[in-house]
Amino acid sequence: MLSPYAYHLVNVFAETYFGGNPLAVFPQADGLTDQQMHLIARQFNLSETVFVQQATENSAVRKLRIFTPDDELPFAGHPTIGAAFVLHQQLNLPESYLLQTQAGLVKLCHETKQICFALQNHIDVDVIDDNLPQYAQLLGLSESDIAHIAWVNTGSRQLLVQLTSLNALKTCQIHPALFQQLVKQSALYLWFAEQNQANVRLFFGSNGAVVEDPGTGSAAANLGGLCLKNGLTPLNWCIYQGDEIQRPNRLTLSVDESQTIYVGGEVIAVGRGEFWVPSGEASQGNG
Repeated sequence: MLSPYAYHLVNVFAETYFGGNPLAVFPQADGLTDQQMHLIARQFNLSETVFVQQATENSAVRKLRIFTPDDELPFAGHPTIGAAFVLHQQLNLPESYLLQTQAGLVKLCHETKQICFALQNHIDVDVIDDNLPQYAQLLGLSESDIAHIAWVNTGSRQLLVQLTSLNALKTCQIHPALFQQLVKQSALYLWFAEQNQANVRLFFGSNGAVVEDPGTGSAAANLGGLCLKNGLTPLNWCIYQGDEIQRPNRLTLSVDESQTIYVGGEVIAVGRGEFWVPSGEASQGNG
């Protein structure tokens, strides 16, 4: 017996039809088990797939479960904004509301084509000030190309490395073995900013390989948190990501006087359909 579940395909942080970061959104996923959601995410093989369920927090309109092909994430930016795009249309939501994630409540804001999430959580920053030669080797760069290294967490813990030039950002070569040693199960976010524009790249591990993500909202939020901790706010930046892998993403990052971090972008719908889940299939597919 097959149970149908509707899904939507959207490109998040997109300014062109085939730009942005692709995402599958399942807007009515209450009947799915954790293992089924994981297997569906593996089937789609996108960087993330988001499943929408009834909220358990009274103030939230819905709850999000976010899965990669490998793991569940407590929070991720592009699935949150992509889900908001679909839910805003389906549920006739107001311009501002809350969604529940495994990392806590997230405020969503809609303004014309832009959708932003807002964070005002506790920000963890752990600066790395030793072992610079090993991090330079990780990136295939010289020590002079690195300006600052820190672990940052505003909802998803990632290693942020500020580089001293745009050329260093574009020419870096990630060393896979050192990535597994230094970054492990987290993500590596490289950034260079000048004149209110940040060029960034994000890398994560998947099945022993290092993969580049085209557009990453959680890392943009971490960048805002790092700038906040370093006294570089208020700010209003445009983020360029994904150009090196021919998948341009454009994000907005702002931090206001109240120390709220906003990350946003546009979403383009590219398809929809039904996914059929067989009864009893959840116990299969782990090979």
